[in-house]
Amino acid sequence: MISVTAAIQQIAACRTSWGIERIPLEQAIGRVLAAPISADRDYPPFNRSLRDGFAIRISDYTAAKKKLFPISSVEEALQGHVIRIQNGDILPPEMDTVIGGEDVEEKKGNVSVSNDRVKVHQHVIRKGTDAAEGDLLLEPGCRIQFQHIGLLAALGIHHITVHRPPRVVIISVGNELRDANSYIFAGLLAQYGIQPVSRFVVQEPALEQTVIESLDADLLLISAGLTTVDTPVLPKVLQDCGVEQVFHRVRAKPCKPFWFGYSPTKTRVMLFPANAFSVEAGAKLFLESYIRACWNLPMVKPWLLPFLDYRAAVHTLDDIVPAILTNKNGLRIRAAHASGAGDIIAASRTDGIFLHSTDTGHLEPGSLVPFYPWADHQLTT
Repeated sequence: MISVTAAIQQIAACRTSWGIERIPLEQAIGRVLAAPISADRDYPPFNRSLRDGFAIRISDYTAAKKKLFPISSVEEALQGHVIRIQNGDILPPEMDTVIGGEDVEEKKGNVSVSNDRVKVHQHVIRKGTDAAEGDLLLEPGCRIQFQHIGLLAALGIHHITVHRPPRVVIISVGNELRDANSYIFAGLLAQYGIQPVSRFVVQEPALEQTVIESLDADLLLISAGLTTVDTPVLPKVLQDCGVEQVFHRVRAKPCKPFWFGYSPTKTRVMLFPANAFSVEAGAKLFLESYIRACWNLPMVKPWLLPFLDYRAAVHTLDDIVPAILTNKNGLRIRAAHASGAGDIIAASRTDGIFLHSTDTGHLEPGSLVPFYPWADHQLTT
């Protein structure tokens, strides 16, 4: 058996590339950028006013003794004159400063400036302030969210180059009337814009043929009962199909039976125990780690947070525990009450999982524990 950390490292070491593709902006949410996005021009492309008032050349202002200026039209923008301007308006190229309306007195087509501390470029957002032409705006590896969609649309970009998603096949072994596990896998994959190409629920006698038929996929996810996962039966089926084992068993419950390998066709295969919380925890720790490694995203790393309560020491195996975030004297976590490893209802009310190591002994209030939030975007900071 290997530790959770070692399992994540070995999975990441088997990363691969699934290629790249061009997609329309409407399909980009959750996808990972494969090419840089740079500014095609200065942003803003001109000087813009930040105040209602009057635009002026700073040289005209400093040269004038009485600070009294005629008002001219925008079209004329005569030297020694000011022009009326509103917040957001484009400044004429000749003018570089805005005087707020509260600092002037307007009378008979002229304005008298009462503020004697006018400075060049005041109340002006200057050309190229947000970005200069050629500036890098989004780097490869950026996971596209709604705020990026707005930026890309504003840049006039309607197609982007992203990492191609893997072809994923999901197999649930057993005769469960309600198959939660394939939906757990599909839900995590959907967060990355990945849709499985096939989902099967099969009996053990049909497993070998289903695996053989699925080895053209990039990623094969299998969940099965302990009687097949934690014995040589199912791993032998996989190996008979040509799938080479990387490791089997993780020193943490309820993910102990987890198995990882790859086929000669380079299909990566993950085998999970069947209970739903095992699948949730394994998908968060192992499946997500593999996807992020393949797309060169930051790896899954836990937060170290103080524990709120007392918890007895664990022995033999580390314990993966559903956890709830609290904000009592700072951010802390507490273990959720669950009836067992299969308690998917309790897990659904939590914020993530924490790892109680056998090396830690018992936990006391304030003990630091590694916490993995379900919300994957929180792991990128």
